[in-house]
Amino acid sequence: MSWVTVIWWMSAGACLTLAFLQFVVWWRNRAAQANLAFSILAVAVAAFAALELALMQAETPEQLGTVARWIHVPAWVIVASLVAFVRLYLGAGRRWLAWTVIGARTLSLILNFVFSPNINYRQITPLRHISFLGESVSIPTGVPNPWMLVAQSSLLLLVIFVIDAAISVWRRGDRRRAVMVGGSIVFFAVTASAQSLAVTWQIISMPLTVSLFFQGLVAVVAWELSYDVVRAASLARRLQASEAGLREFEERVTLAADAARLGVWEFDTDTSRLWVSDKVRELFQFPREIEISYHEFQQRVHPDDRVARDQVAQNAIQNQTDYEIEYRVVLPDGKVRWMAGRGRCLPAGDGKSTRLLGVTMDITKRKQAEELFELATEASPSGTLLADDQGRIVLVNAHVEELFGYRRDELIGKTVEFLLPERFGASHGIDRSNFFGAPEARAMGEGRELFGRRKDGSEFPVEIGLNPIQTPHGLVVLASIVDISERLAAEEVARRSRQQVELLSRVSLLGEMTASLAHELNQPLAAIVNNATAATQYLEQGRLDAEQLREILADVVEDARRARDIMANVRSAIKKGAAIRGRINLNDVVKAITHMIQPDAIAHVCKIRTFLAPQLPLIEGDPIQIQQAVTNLVRNALDAMRDAPASRRIVEIATHYNGDGAIGVAVRDFGAGISEITRQRLFEQFFTTKEDGLGMGLAIVRSIVEAHGGTITADNAEGGGARFYFRLPVTAEVLA
Repeated sequence: MSWVTVIWWMSAGACLTLAFLQFVVWWRNRAAQANLAFSILAVAVAAFAALELALMQAETPEQLGTVARWIHVPAWVIVASLVAFVRLYLGAGRRWLAWTVIGARTLSLILNFVFSPNINYRQITPLRHISFLGESVSIPTGVPNPWMLVAQSSLLLLVIFVIDAAISVWRRGDRRRAVMVGGSIVFFAVTASAQSLAVTWQIISMPLTVSLFFQGLVAVVAWELSYDVVRAASLARRLQASEAGLREFEERVTLAADAARLGVWEFDTDTSRLWVSDKVRELFQFPREIEISYHEFQQRVHPDDRVARDQVAQNAIQNQTDYEIEYRVVLPDGKVRWMAGRGRCLPAGDGKSTRLLGVTMDITKRKQAEELFELATEASPSGTLLADDQGRIVLVNAHVEELFGYRRDELIGKTVEFLLPERFGASHGIDRSNFFGAPEARAMGEGRELFGRRKDGSEFPVEIGLNPIQTPHGLVVLASIVDISERLAAEEVARRSRQQVELLSRVSLLGEMTASLAHELNQPLAAIVNNATAATQYLEQGRLDAEQLREILADVVEDARRARDIMANVRSAIKKGAAIRGRINLNDVVKAITHMIQPDAIAHVCKIRTFLAPQLPLIEGDPIQIQQAVTNLVRNALDAMRDAPASRRIVEIATHYNGDGAIGVAVRDFGAGISEITRQRLFEQFFTTKEDGLGMGLAIVRSIVEAHGGTITADNAEGGGARFYFRLPVTAEVLA
């Protein structure tokens, strides 16, 4: 026996075996109609394979044409069984499209027996023999019949039908079936049709092997059916294993219900029998030993709530729906308790009778807390408003009624924009959406200014605090509203009072500026007087020559310019103008002051020594003010050494720069030093240790240094005397 015969008969035998197995499944379970459709499909594929083998072994054109005609019968069965299998197994596919597929295939079958020799060929010419799998087989040659496209169109419609059904199954969530069944049918149908067309139109030279493609389809579908059987067996084992777990679970549910203080009950509508758990008996104070009727159960309900509870229960029974209600019960001892009840109506196994299952929980404490909340809300000194996530008002207190002039029933159900002026309406809706998107507590007064609108249309300023609250029914916001009209009026009075105080402060400041001006002008004016007095004495003695007069007049002019610059700075400050600032070399400032202060040093029998750092960077500031600061420190140093021996009357002025971005200036004397008491008040305004001092010098020095971004310190120097040291920052351009 040749390889071709062995392969084709083995394939047909495998199909028949699978068909028999699935037929047995259907015979034992007549509801498994998809298995019957598969059995028919497998038998048709086996018959198709046998006829294909007959085609390859045909010896005459007539014999080949007859076999080719009858091969369309199992082909029709294959198409019809595939349509039936898809409808039964996948539970999808359009009915009209299914009948269209079968109709098109039936038409091709009729035409197949109308045309001679068949629908594939108009005429078959002498056979050709080729080698296939080591054996000589017959292949047809002849004139193709265009009507064969009717048969091919039925396969195209089959593909469309299967794709449509697979899409429905995919959307339904069963994607594995959609791929395994739908995908395999489409793939093997398309490839089988392509091979049939290629052989008939003599595009390829080989025998017809369509049955091999359908045998692959049979194998995939058989695997899918076997998978369902295996899965069903696994589910059966799991079901058996879970029965014990279910009983254990029921016990756990009972324990959980008891722990949660939930009472469980069941009412049979047919027998009117009521079963209640021990917790229900405890909640309603029913005796444990007697059976309870539904009427007795209802008698425990408060008379005012009895009708409402009975109505929701009857409605659930009639419509087979759920219900939820809160009601009061009156216990035998006269106490009233609040209960929350939930029920569900379930149909019984016969589909006619129903059961009402329910749970009951004592919510008395929660109700008491709600009552306390309402009392606290009413007692709140501010307006309290509760709104849901849609901005609808669900609760207001009496103070809100007083603030806005509305009755409570006029506000419940309205949106909060109802209480705002129209100009805030649109923007507030956006703000509300943003708040509920990221809810967080908002304190009073945060955000923009808000106004409320009373019933008469008048507006008043308000502050609103917001607190989001998560409830079982969703997120709500608790708003506290305060009328701030009186507070704003009080703030206006306070603002006017502050203006008066500021005016008095400016008057006081003017006094301080006057004292400062007197202190600062005293130095250059005293120098002018001293120079003029010296010139007069020289004239009276006849010792004044032209050179001396020129030097004295130059000093007078320099001191007068200093006085003028001091006045210019004061005028600039009064006019709120900026001081004249520029680049300053502190070494040049020290040199100028040394020359300018020399007459005073001679008068005090003092020496002035300078220690200047080389290549000192520039600073930025007001040169007059910096000169004032250094001059004040030097004059204070001269005054501090009035009682010192002449040999110790030395003032040292030094500049320092170590590359840290600031220049230091030190002024040191060899006087008595700074006492501990004086150190604490050294830079205070109007504090002085001099009998004729104003107490403004060091205060002015500190203000000048700090205005230039610097710092100033004072301490006792080693070896006696005091040392004042200030640092000023170098300009940014120099550092760069």
